Amino acid sequence: RPGVLEELGLVSALTALITETPTPDGLTIRRQMDKDLPELDTEAELVVYRIAQEALTNTVRHAGASRLELSLRRSPCGVELRIRDDGRGLGDTPEGAGLRGMRERALLIGAELFLGPGPQGGTEVRLDVPVRNGSR
Repeated sequence: RPGVLEELGLVSALTALITETPTPDGLTIRRQMDKDLPELDTEAELVVYRIAQEALTNTVRHAGASRLELSLRRSPCGVELRIRDDGRGLGDTPEGAGLRGMRERALLIGAELFLGPGPQGGTEVRLDVPVRNGSR
């Protein structure tokens, strides 16, 4: 578990991740995170963080995007992480280890992961994380 996640919590850790990730010139990152998120257990927080990290890294390395949007919001079932870019999209490239790892992490916590084209092209990663019983 990254120290920043342990010390600052999920929202601040994601903000730090965005701030500290080296981005190419011309890539604008916009973020929107709800402050009143339901509480996630430590395993679910780690999965959200790691999937955001992988999606951000993929956009920076492969997408050729000029815009990336990251949102973390309350959803009817719990929490939704959504990352969209306006880059070249996934196309027909075979799924690499990073994307497979994202799918495996989502399964570990019973979350649903969508990887595909965004509404205006590019790529969208959406993770729907259920809140376990006993969480607020």
